[in-house]
Amino acid sequence: MKIVASRVDERLVHGQIMTSWAKYLKLRRIVVVDDQVAKDEFMATVLGMSAPAGISIDILSVADAASRIQNDKSDENTMLLFKRISAALELAKLLAGTPNELKELNLGNLGSVPGRTQITKNIFLSDEEEDEARELRGMGVNVFLQMLYTDAAVPSADVIG
Repeated sequence: MKIVASRVDERLVHGQIMTSWAKYLKLRRIVVVDDQVAKDEFMATVLGMSAPAGISIDILSVADAASRIQNDKSDENTMLLFKRISAALELAKLLAGTPNELKELNLGNLGSVPGRTQITKNIFLSDEEEDEARELRGMGVNVFLQMLYTDAAVPSADVIG
């Protein structure tokens, strides 16, 4: 699998991903990696219908995504899309030490909910999420904040230590 981007955006597949990132990255596939969404047939249908022509959407559990990444030899430009940092961390652990290690993670949008503190305009994180981002960095994953590809990427260490 040719992974050209990995992004956390709790909105998952939405207009911004489709119109901006998909064109910029020349995406052919988006793999939503989330255990709960993978079990939700209604959500899977909605996400599948939201894909523009020419882009396929796969919705996989973390374990299934790890297996697919290890075994899929296609060269389609693919984005891994996570609803939660914890899913990215779990996938990174499953892929650690393999040729397909998670190399980077873009924190794109995590909204305001109780228990989260505002980090940037579009990123609110709980203490646990900050710890997960730090753990990913400790594993060698480049964790950065970037809403649009035209925005400067901000290293997560600059805003959450």
